[in-house]
Amino acid sequence: MFGKLEATDIELIEAYMAKYLQEAIYLAQPVALFKAGVLQGALYGYIDEQSLVGLFYFSNKRSLMLHYADEIVLKNLSLLKAFNHYKPKYIKGLKRNMDGFYQVICRTVNGLKEDESFLMAYTGVGPEERLVPYKMLETYSHETKHLFSDMTFFMRVEQHFGKNATTVHDIQKQLLERLKQQQYCLLYDEDMFVAQGFIEEETDHLGIIGGIYVLKTYRRKGLGEAISSKLTHTLRSRDKKAFLFVLRKNTEAIELYEKIGYKAVETYSIFTIED
Repeated sequence: MFGKLEATDIELIEAYMAKYLQEAIYLAQPVALFKAGVLQGALYGYIDEQSLVGLFYFSNKRSLMLHYADEIVLKNLSLLKAFNHYKPKYIKGLKRNMDGFYQVICRTVNGLKEDESFLMAYTGVGPEERLVPYKMLETYSHETKHLFSDMTFFMRVEQHFGKNATTVHDIQKQLLERLKQQQYCLLYDEDMFVAQGFIEEETDHLGIIGGIYVLKTYRRKGLGEAISSKLTHTLRSRDKKAFLFVLRKNTEAIELYEKIGYKAVETYSIFTIED
């Protein structure tokens, strides 16, 4: 049976995530928010003989994150009805799951772009923090307040990652919240930010780092490695497993993360549906 999950289903959900964590890691934070009663969207599941065999998160930001352990999930018409109801623009999941899911939605979308990425897990014992000749900022203070008066750097980051148009106010709000949670790392030269990275998602047991960006004129100086190592160290100091996603075609970044101590463990796909 496919349908919207309720708070009474939390034991089934947690058992599912414990069994398929690396395959369904995109769903770790939504599940944590669901458990806390603050999920911004809807969590659906397929229950077969009192066991959960598929999990689907339709967010309020037009994205769908999915994982299923049995293809029986794909044969239920309610899944397609939910997809047509929420009309997600972005779909994320394990590549082999996405290949099967595409067969369900192929007749309902006009165009689709697919990107493949590796999920990399930190397998080292503790990354050595790379020293660079620039100051590192991890918290907000009055002494560094002036650095945030010019938001040009952060607007460039938004454009680099192809994000939807966001107001300066929204960027500042998210930035300060991450700094408050000690999830952001910035490098600056004099009065200008030159590199950044942050913990995109964090639960009680794991964290996913991302958003690594270095200004063009400051690249190939070890800044990306320094930030990645610092964020990994932050997660490990909190006794959490560290993960990251990297595009499969970005061989240079993959080599950098392998140098730090990461290893590719799963292949994911991201579908972008053309409106």
